[in-house]
Amino acid sequence: MLSIAMPSNVEIKAKVSNLEEFARKAAQLSQSEGTIIRQHDTFFNCSQGRLKLRDFMNGSGQLIFYERPDTDGPKLSRYSISPTSDPPSLKAVLSDALGVKGEVRKERRLFLIGQTRVHLDTVEGLGHFMELEVVMRPEQSVNEGQQVAVDLMEQLGVSEENLVTGAYMDLILKGHTEA
Repeated sequence: MLSIAMPSNVEIKAKVSNLEEFARKAAQLSQSEGTIIRQHDTFFNCSQGRLKLRDFMNGSGQLIFYERPDTDGPKLSRYSISPTSDPPSLKAVLSDALGVKGEVRKERRLFLIGQTRVHLDTVEGLGHFMELEVVMRPEQSVNEGQQVAVDLMEQLGVSEENLVTGAYMDLILKGHTEA
């Protein structure tokens, strides 16, 4: 069980059918064009939660452990992050120790709207998705974070039928492909 002191956020993930329309709405709400981030995530076998090494393809990266339920709609995610300046070396060690579950390559456009990180992702082999990560403040309840996510979903025009469960890695392992 994870410590209550771990940082947490409320997350939503959904398929995006109109990339340009979503980007326009996100840019309008964030009052920015967003920041482009290339990411290569390697997921490792682990007994609980998910463990991934995120390589930013610029000599820096992060080792991220997180736990969240595989349900659609707003869900609480608890995580811990450790920065690394040598992703390839760390990947080699973790691959030897734990084994690789799979890899995800994506280009992410990051928008900041209030306390929420809005991601517009183009995922290799899967297509276009959006993620909302409501960064929880210590005094906020999970219900309050979920309401922030639902309200932002509505403002961005994200419909419930486009919601996705699990991580991109799960979709790749299940054989989902671009529509």
